[in-house]
Amino acid sequence: MNSANESLKQFNDDVYEIDLKALFIKIKTLWYFVVVCALAGGILGLSYFTFLSTPHYQSSSMVYLRSSDKKISLESLELSSNLTSDYEIIFTSRPNLEAVINKLSLKYTTKQLNNMIKIENPQETRILKISVTSDSATEAMKICNALVEEGMDDIREIDSQEPYRIEKAIVNNERVGLSLLKSTALGGLIGMLLCLGYITLRFVLDDAFTSVEDVESTLDLPVLAVVVDDKALKYVKKSGKKRGKK
Repeated sequence: MNSANESLKQFNDDVYEIDLKALFIKIKTLWYFVVVCALAGGILGLSYFTFLSTPHYQSSSMVYLRSSDKKISLESLELSSNLTSDYEIIFTSRPNLEAVINKLSLKYTTKQLNNMIKIENPQETRILKISVTSDSATEAMKICNALVEEGMDDIREIDSQEPYRIEKAIVNNERVGLSLLKSTALGGLIGMLLCLGYITLRFVLDDAFTSVEDVESTLDLPVLAVVVDDKALKYVKKSGKKRGKK
C-alpha cells in the first residue's frame, strides 16, 4: 500500500501543468519570429518547386465499352457495367504493359509503367477513363494512346466486345500535382508550425520562476515580498545621485 502511495506521489511530482495563457502570451511576444519562420518556409517551398521538383504531366483517354450485340436490354447493360472492373485489369495486365513497352521502346519495367497508370470508371457508366502521368507530356500522351489501343485489341479478342474510343489522348502541358501556390503555402505552414513547436518546447522545458504563482506552487511557500528589477528605476536613481553632488 505504501509503495502504491509512493508511486502515485512520484507520478504527481512528474506531472507538469502548462499555463496556456502564459504560452499564448509568450507566442504573442515572439510574433515576429513566427512570421520570419513562415516567410522562410514559404521561400524554401517556392525554391523547391522552382529548382528541385520534377514536373509531371498527365494525358487521358476515354473508352466506351459497348456490346457487340445490337439489341440493347437491361440485362446487357447491367452485365456490361459489371464487366468494366474486369476490363480495368485487362488494360493493366502484364502482357498489355509489355506490348506497350516494346511498341514505344520504353525503358520502364512493367511495375514502373503500372504505377504511372490510373483507370477510373464513373459510377453507373460503361466508360473507362485511362490516365498516364509522366515527366514528359509527349511521352504521357504516347503511352496513353498505345495502352488504349493494346487494351481494346485484347478486349475484342477475349470477350468479343466492340469498345469505342470516345476521346484520344493529347499532349497536356499543364503540370499536375503540387502547384506553385500550394508548394509555397505548404512551406510557409511547415515553417510556422516548426517555429510554434520550438517556442512551445522551450516554454515547457524552462523551469525558471517567472511569477509569484510559480514560486508558491513549486516550493509550497508563501511569497512575502517581491523585488522589482526595473531599468527605469535604476536610471532615475543614478540621475538623483548626480544632481545631489552638484
